[in-house]
Amino acid sequence: MVDLRRNNKERKEFDKKSLAIRRVAKVTKGGKRLRFSTIVIVGDHNGRVGIGLGRGADVKSAVEKGERLATKSVTTIQLIGDTIPHEVVYKYGAAEVMLRPARPGTGVIAGASVRTVLELAGVLNVYGKILGTQEVNANAYCTVEALKSLRSGRVLKKMSKMRDRIELKNEMDKEKKAKDDVKRQKKYEAKKEAFKKENKRTPKVNNKK
Repeated sequence: MVDLRRNNKERKEFDKKSLAIRRVAKVTKGGKRLRFSTIVIVGDHNGRVGIGLGRGADVKSAVEKGERLATKSVTTIQLIGDTIPHEVVYKYGAAEVMLRPARPGTGVIAGASVRTVLELAGVLNVYGKILGTQEVNANAYCTVEALKSLRSGRVLKKMSKMRDRIELKNEMDKEKKAKDDVKRQKKYEAKKEAFKKENKRTPKVNNKK
Protein backbone atom coordinates (compact mmCIF):
# COMPACT_ATOMS: atom_id res chain seq x y z
CA MET A 1 0.00 0.00 0.00
CA VAL A 2 1.35 3.43 -1.00
CA ASP A 3 1.88 5.88 1.85
CA LEU A 4 0.29 9.06 0.49
CA ARG A 5 1.41 11.19 3.45
CA ARG A 6 5.03 10.22 2.87
CA ASN A 7 4.81 11.01 -0.86
CA ASN A 8 3.24 14.42 -0.16
CA LYS A 9 5.97 15.22 2.37
CA GLU A 10 8.69 14.32 -0.15
CA ARG A 11 7.09 16.48 -2.82
CA LYS A 12 6.92 19.49 -0.49
CA GLU A 13 10.68 19.33 -0.01
CA PHE A 14 11.22 20.20 -3.68
CA ASP A 15 10.15 22.99 -5.97
CA LYS A 16 9.03 21.88 -9.41
CA LYS A 17 9.06 23.37 -12.89
CA SER A 18 7.50 21.77 -15.94
CA LEU A 19 8.78 22.53 -19.43
CA ALA A 20 6.64 22.89 -22.54
CA ILE A 21 3.55 20.65 -22.73
CA ARG A 22 3.49 18.56 -25.88
CA ARG A 23 0.49 16.94 -27.54
CA VAL A 24 0.99 13.49 -29.03
CA ALA A 25 -1.67 12.12 -31.38
CA LYS A 26 -1.70 8.39 -32.07
CA VAL A 27 -3.83 7.21 -35.01
CA THR A 28 -5.78 4.03 -34.31
CA LYS A 29 -8.69 2.22 -35.97
CA GLY A 30 -11.14 4.11 -33.79
CA GLY A 31 -9.60 7.48 -34.64
CA LYS A 32 -6.92 9.71 -33.14
CA ARG A 33 -5.86 9.11 -29.56
CA LEU A 34 -4.61 12.36 -27.98
CA ARG A 35 -2.14 12.29 -25.09
CA PHE A 36 0.14 14.85 -23.41
CA SER A 37 3.78 14.72 -22.35
CA THR A 38 6.07 17.08 -20.44
CA ILE A 39 9.46 17.19 -18.72
CA VAL A 40 9.32 18.05 -15.01
CA ILE A 41 12.38 19.24 -13.07
CA VAL A 42 12.44 19.23 -9.26
CA GLY A 43 15.02 20.63 -6.84
CA ASP A 44 15.51 21.94 -3.32
CA HIS A 45 17.79 24.89 -4.28
CA ASN A 46 20.48 23.30 -2.12
CA GLY A 47 22.34 20.79 -4.29
CA ARG A 48 19.60 18.26 -5.03
CA VAL A 49 17.90 17.98 -8.43
CA GLY A 50 15.93 15.44 -10.45
CA ILE A 51 14.23 15.17 -13.83
CA GLY A 52 11.41 13.02 -15.18
CA LEU A 53 9.25 12.61 -18.30
CA GLY A 54 5.52 12.41 -17.63
CA ARG A 55 2.84 11.22 -20.04
CA GLY A 56 -0.91 11.17 -19.51
CA ALA A 57 -4.37 11.53 -20.98
CA ASP A 58 -4.52 15.12 -19.72
CA VAL A 59 -2.04 17.82 -18.72
CA LYS A 60 -2.53 17.37 -14.95
CA SER A 61 -1.83 13.63 -14.97
CA ALA A 62 1.24 14.15 -17.20
CA VAL A 63 2.70 16.76 -14.81
CA GLU A 64 1.96 14.62 -11.73
CA LYS A 65 3.61 11.56 -13.27
CA GLY A 66 6.62 13.61 -14.34
CA GLU A 67 6.95 15.07 -10.83
CA ARG A 68 6.76 11.61 -9.27
CA LEU A 69 9.47 10.22 -11.57
CA ALA A 70 11.65 13.31 -11.08
CA THR A 71 11.40 12.99 -7.29
CA LYS A 72 12.51 9.36 -7.51
CA SER A 73 15.54 10.33 -9.63
CA VAL A 74 16.75 13.15 -7.33
CA THR A 75 20.56 13.25 -7.06
CA THR A 76 22.85 15.26 -4.79
CA ILE A 77 25.21 17.50 -6.75
CA GLN A 78 28.75 18.29 -5.56
CA LEU A 79 28.76 22.08 -5.37
CA ILE A 80 31.29 24.55 -3.96
CA GLY A 81 29.24 27.03 -1.95
CA ASP A 82 27.18 28.96 -4.48
CA THR A 83 28.84 27.68 -7.67
CA ILE A 84 30.19 24.54 -9.36
CA PRO A 85 33.71 23.27 -8.54
CA HIS A 86 35.12 23.34 -12.08
CA GLU A 87 34.30 23.81 -15.75
CA VAL A 88 32.57 20.93 -17.49
CA VAL A 89 31.58 20.23 -21.09
CA TYR A 90 29.10 17.37 -21.32
CA LYS A 91 27.52 15.71 -24.36
CA TYR A 92 24.21 13.84 -24.13
CA GLY A 93 23.00 12.58 -27.50
CA ALA A 94 22.67 15.59 -29.81
CA ALA A 95 22.78 17.98 -26.84
CA GLU A 96 26.03 19.47 -25.55
CA VAL A 97 26.32 21.92 -22.65
CA MET A 98 29.22 23.88 -21.18
CA LEU A 99 29.11 25.02 -17.52
CA ARG A 100 31.73 27.28 -15.92
CA PRO A 101 32.11 28.66 -12.35
CA ALA A 102 31.43 32.38 -11.87
CA ARG A 103 32.29 35.00 -9.25
CA PRO A 104 29.86 35.92 -6.44
CA GLY A 105 27.19 38.30 -7.67
CA THR A 106 27.30 37.09 -11.28
CA GLY A 107 24.05 35.16 -11.13
CA VAL A 108 22.94 32.40 -13.49
CA ILE A 109 24.07 33.33 -17.00
CA ALA A 110 22.23 30.70 -19.02
CA GLY A 111 19.05 30.32 -21.01
CA ALA A 112 16.17 27.98 -21.72
CA SER A 113 15.99 24.74 -19.72
CA VAL A 114 19.66 24.99 -18.67
CA ARG A 115 18.80 27.96 -16.45
CA THR A 116 15.81 26.14 -14.94
CA VAL A 117 17.93 23.13 -13.93
CA LEU A 118 20.73 25.27 -12.47
CA GLU A 119 18.35 27.41 -10.39
CA LEU A 120 16.47 24.42 -8.96
CA ALA A 121 19.81 22.74 -8.14
CA GLY A 122 20.85 25.80 -6.11
CA VAL A 123 23.70 27.05 -8.31
CA LEU A 124 23.63 30.84 -7.76
CA ASN A 125 26.65 31.95 -9.84
CA VAL A 126 27.50 30.12 -13.05
CA TYR A 127 28.01 30.54 -16.79
CA GLY A 128 26.12 28.13 -19.04
CA LYS A 129 26.24 27.74 -22.81
CA ILE A 130 24.39 25.45 -25.22
CA LEU A 131 26.86 23.99 -27.76
CA GLY A 132 24.64 21.42 -29.48
CA THR A 133 20.99 21.16 -30.39
CA GLN A 134 18.48 23.78 -29.25
CA GLU A 135 15.97 21.07 -28.23
CA VAL A 136 14.75 22.07 -24.75
CA ASN A 137 14.18 18.60 -23.29
CA ALA A 138 17.53 17.23 -24.48
CA ASN A 139 19.38 20.21 -22.98
CA ALA A 140 17.59 19.73 -19.65
CA TYR A 141 18.71 16.09 -19.45
CA CYS A 142 22.22 17.08 -20.58
CA THR A 143 22.51 19.74 -17.85
CA VAL A 144 21.42 17.30 -15.13
CA GLU A 145 23.99 14.73 -16.31
CA ALA A 146 26.69 17.45 -16.47
CA LEU A 147 25.96 18.39 -12.84
CA LYS A 148 26.16 14.73 -11.82
CA SER A 149 29.66 14.49 -13.34
CA LEU A 150 31.08 17.26 -11.11
CA ARG A 151 33.72 16.31 -8.53
CA SER A 152 34.68 18.76 -5.79
CA GLY A 153 37.24 16.81 -3.73
CA ARG A 154 40.36 17.54 -5.83
CA VAL A 155 39.35 21.16 -6.33
CA LEU A 156 39.03 21.81 -2.60
CA LYS A 157 42.49 20.38 -1.96
CA LYS A 158 44.18 22.68 -4.49
CA MET A 159 42.15 25.92 -4.44
CA SER A 160 41.83 27.97 -1.27
CA LYS A 161 39.45 30.40 -3.06
CA MET A 162 36.91 27.64 -3.51
CA ARG A 163 37.09 26.83 0.21
CA ASP A 164 36.34 30.49 0.90
CA ARG A 165 33.24 30.20 -1.31
CA ILE A 166 31.88 27.48 0.95
CA GLU A 167 32.38 29.65 4.05
CA LEU A 168 30.73 32.58 2.26
CA LYS A 169 27.74 30.44 1.29
CA ASN A 170 27.36 29.18 4.88
CA GLU A 171 27.43 32.74 6.21
CA MET A 172 24.79 33.80 3.65
CA ASP A 173 22.59 30.88 4.66
CA LYS A 174 22.90 31.81 8.34
CA GLU A 175 21.97 35.43 7.61
CA LYS A 176 18.99 34.36 5.54
CA LYS A 177 17.81 32.01 8.29
CA ALA A 178 18.16 34.76 10.90
CA LYS A 179 16.11 37.18 8.75
CA ASP A 180 13.42 34.52 8.23
CA ASP A 181 13.26 33.91 11.98
CA VAL A 182 12.82 37.64 12.64
CA LYS A 183 10.02 37.89 10.04
CA ARG A 184 8.31 34.83 11.53
CA GLN A 185 8.52 36.31 15.03
CA LYS A 186 7.06 39.64 13.86
CA LYS A 187 4.14 37.88 12.16
CA TYR A 188 3.49 35.90 15.35
CA GLU A 189 3.54 39.06 17.50
CA ALA A 190 1.19 40.85 15.05
CA LYS A 191 -1.31 37.97 15.16
CA LYS A 192 -1.09 37.90 18.95
CA GLU A 193 -1.84 41.63 19.22
CA ALA A 194 -4.72 41.36 16.74
CA PHE A 195 -6.20 38.49 18.76
CA LYS A 196 -6.00 40.54 22.00
CA LYS A 197 -7.71 43.55 20.38
CA GLU A 198 -10.47 41.36 18.96
CA ASN A 199 -11.18 39.86 22.40
CA LYS A 200 -11.37 43.33 23.98
CA ARG A 201 -13.94 44.49 21.44
CA THR A 202 -16.21 41.44 21.90
CA PRO A 203 -18.74 42.24 24.67
CA LYS A 204 -19.34 39.68 27.39
CA VAL A 205 -22.83 38.16 27.45
CA ASN A 206 -24.41 37.77 30.90
CA ASN A 207 -26.76 34.78 30.94
CA LYS A 208 -27.92 35.42 34.50
CA LYS A 209 -31.57 36.53 34.82
